[in-house]
Amino acid sequence: MAVLSQDQIRTNIQSELADNNAGLISAYDVRHNMEDIVDSINQIVASGDFDVSTPFTGSNVRAKIVNNQYGMFIAESGISFPNSPGGGVQYEPYPGASGIQHNTLAGLTVGDPHTQYMHLNGTRVMQDNLGVGNNWINSSGNNGLSDNHGIRFQYVSSTKENMIVGSGTTVKFDADGSSFSSGKGVAQAWINFSASGGIIQVRDSYNIRQIERDGGAGKFLITFVSGVLANNDYVAMANSNARSDNDAGEDFSVNTVGVVRRYGDDASMLRKLSFHVINDAGEYVDAAMNDLVVFGRSVGAVSGVPPTVVQ
Repeated sequence: MAVLSQDQIRTNIQSELADNNAGLISAYDVRHNMEDIVDSINQIVASGDFDVSTPFTGSNVRAKIVNNQYGMFIAESGISFPNSPGGGVQYEPYPGASGIQHNTLAGLTVGDPHTQYMHLNGTRVMQDNLGVGNNWINSSGNNGLSDNHGIRFQYVSSTKENMIVGSGTTVKFDADGSSFSSGKGVAQAWINFSASGGIIQVRDSYNIRQIERDGGAGKFLITFVSGVLANNDYVAMANSNARSDNDAGEDFSVNTVGVVRRYGDDASMLRKLSFHVINDAGEYVDAAMNDLVVFGRSVGAVSGVPPTVVQ
């Protein structure tokens, strides 16, 4: 008995088990060739030489369960994948999608595969919009103290959102060091208009819904856009004294503007105010240059600490 190669076993069979016309084949010849096959089969099968001499063809190779007995491939030296790009050998089992830890993936810092995010080194802008939900964007992140610090976005409708500046945040300008922590110091509405020749002409405006006559010359009624002001206790600064919008500085009339009547509640009626212009002779006049700026608390804004009153 001997461990022989496939070719040597074939040669021995051909020479020792020839045609038996002459009666020259002994029991030994048959026996020892069969024993050589038994001794050599493991080496032949385990050699891996199946691509040329004995390739698997026509069916898949599988380890099946038969009568609850398991067949198993044990790949101690790894599994080779010659058809994959660049080849490769796998030495560990695939843990499944739920078993892969993100930080163990290769190439996390190579290239730029996730264009929907900002790149780590900041060399490009994001390639799509970024939704952050109701979370705060700030310098401290999620350290337990970051709520109401920085900015967040509030969904209103499919066409509108509010940007919320946290109560612990002040908007500061790097150019000059100035800052503000509230929008109550910003004008809620303003308008510049002419009434020269009896024709009302609005040059520019903000949060003004309508301007109309409130009687004769020099009398106007101005209506605000809905929701601009929380109440009628706003500050109205008005001016009307120019004779034309391009006169010299000395060419002005001594006019007085009265902003007296304020009414409306944005429910049954929009908020309005009267803008009446009277000259030094006590006559109502249509001036060429009229200005109105309104400061007040917007809807939803809380009042600050009231000043001390000394009588």
